[in-house]
Amino acid sequence: MATDVRSALANEALLLGAAVKSGDANAVKAATVAEYASNFGPVEYTINATSEKLKGDTLRVTQVYLLDASTRKAGDTSEADFTCQLKDTTSETDFSFSSLPAGTYGFAMVEAAGGDHAWLLAFLLLQEGGGWKMAGFYPHARTAVGKDGLWYWNAARANVKAKKPWLAWMQYDEANELLRPASFVSSTASDKLLAEQHAGAPPSLSDGISAQTPLVVKGTGGQEFHFTAMSNEPAGDDASLHLVLHYAGEPLAGAEPNRIRDAAAAEAMINAHPELRQGYSAVIVFADMPGQNPSVLSLPMAEIP
Repeated sequence: MATDVRSALANEALLLGAAVKSGDANAVKAATVAEYASNFGPVEYTINATSEKLKGDTLRVTQVYLLDASTRKAGDTSEADFTCQLKDTTSETDFSFSSLPAGTYGFAMVEAAGGDHAWLLAFLLLQEGGGWKMAGFYPHARTAVGKDGLWYWNAARANVKAKKPWLAWMQYDEANELLRPASFVSSTASDKLLAEQHAGAPPSLSDGISAQTPLVVKGTGGQEFHFTAMSNEPAGDDASLHLVLHYAGEPLAGAEPNRIRDAAAAEAMINAHPELRQGYSAVIVFADMPGQNPSVLSLPMAEIP
């Protein structure tokens, strides 16, 4: 990448990062491509929520990539893939977009650190009118419960050795979430992490879980719960993790029957895999029901028999 291009990308990313830190959504919108700016409400909400986490942080551009999609044809919805070899190493970073309009893009990572929270502000930039404008914004925390992605990666490895594959699986998930800059970005390191996760996975998780391939767990009364997703979520005070479960439910009449069923689902999962008790302070259960909002229950781990 030419030095002037690298500098222009880094400078624009740092300006955007500073605007996000100060909560200046109008400045970010003014530096955003028209198509993305036309529906800016969700981005503005994200900026305001992220700004609160960056107080006291210092911003620093750590990585910049140039992605040339100028030869793509209009209306092309095929995968747009890029491989970037890292200088003087055998490592690489890969980008895969499900759909990307023709153009010349940059991807810049701005690390925010030094305050109460470490965050990554990742920006997709499009070359336009001799400058660069934001075409995507991907912020996320770099730590959870005060621990970074490498800590969770090492903890997962230790729990694989300790024969706690369910806890290890969730810790690998958290490590990947913290280390990966965006869902469309992978790297030699993230490929290694995912390979380790699948190598140490319980058989029922080796292919992951989804609505198409749910994890079936039986409760104490023989009732089956079809879990479609499992994830981690830091508590509001960032002092502990919550285990988030989604399962396929059917509408029930009244809040109490839903609460009883959701509690039974949480109990079924924790009793089937008790090692998860030590990793979480609470379980949040979503019963996803067709045609209506899910029922949601937050249950302290200490209250699950």
